[in-house]
Amino acid sequence: MSVRTAIKPLIALVILAALVAVSIPFQIRIDDIRGRFRSVEGSLYISSSSLKKLSLGYNELLADIYWIRALQYFGSKKPGEQNPDLLYHYFDIITDLDPKFVNAYRYGGTFLAEPPPFGLGETRKGIDLLDKGRRNNPENYKLPLEEAFIYYFYPKDYEKAAELFREASEKPGISPLRKASITGMAASAHARGGNNELSRKIWEIIYETSPSGGRREFAFRNINEIDTMALEDKLTESLKEYVKRYGRLPSSPEDLARSGIVKNGIPEAPVGGKFILAPKIEAIKSSELSKRKIQEDISFLNAKSARYKKLYGDYPRSPDELRQFIELQTTADFPVHPLGEEYVYDPVTGKVESSVVVD
Repeated sequence: MSVRTAIKPLIALVILAALVAVSIPFQIRIDDIRGRFRSVEGSLYISSSSLKKLSLGYNELLADIYWIRALQYFGSKKPGEQNPDLLYHYFDIITDLDPKFVNAYRYGGTFLAEPPPFGLGETRKGIDLLDKGRRNNPENYKLPLEEAFIYYFYPKDYEKAAELFREASEKPGISPLRKASITGMAASAHARGGNNELSRKIWEIIYETSPSGGRREFAFRNINEIDTMALEDKLTESLKEYVKRYGRLPSSPEDLARSGIVKNGIPEAPVGGKFILAPKIEAIKSSELSKRKIQEDISFLNAKSARYKKLYGDYPRSPDELRQFIELQTTADFPVHPLGEEYVYDPVTGKVESSVVVD
């Protein structure tokens, strides 16, 4: 073993001991100012500039102390007792002391934004903290990614979420696989927000540039779904013209085609299956996309029903009780049947079925 190699662990121990020694006066001083942690709120009357003077140049170390105290304080509080203004101000101080403290932005931002019981439900404050993190750490991809998820799930601003997903995907040093994954998230957000044209362009780029066969297959599937949805919209417009002309719905898509309103007949759906009439919503829908959506919805609803029983010992007593549980306990909305039909719930078995079967 060389002398240099032997000295490295010793140097590390000396540095660690020095940091601990330096931190003790800061901790004592902060405790004195606050009254031995009687209340963290007291420390917030100290400005960031004053704290920087108190730190004697060890801003990052003082930020770490504040970080630990923040976790201790908010971890000890029951839901409903936590003060969102206090939390925001606390993490604002931490990130003033150490603007590169990425985890402080991420933890503080997501905890503020997420609804109870997982967070404090202060979406705007969470976004403001993450915005600050993005400004101070322009090369970090995790901050715009976290913020994108917040926009996607809470205010459901899908276009803003897509913008942030794209920002995250363009950061330097990100791996090709992660870049492709985040770009796919942007495409999905555009589609969810109704911007299918832009979503399709992004999936085309992924399909043409991805080295992964699985990724290309996934992109191709999404392109087919978007093209099928575009045909649904076009055929539904023809259906509206039929109703306007004849005062009633056609008996089937084929009946619509025979009227001559649809040029060249009913097209084939890129995803397979066929186009069907959804009379309750006066629309033409893809049987395959509808079937996929129904299966997805039923799986989700059955899982939430089982979760309810695990928490409360029995299944929800009614569809309304299941709906209330979903809306209060998750970020999701109660699913809407793609054909305008109903989801039938059995409170004895806790199972959900579709009122109609799609072939």
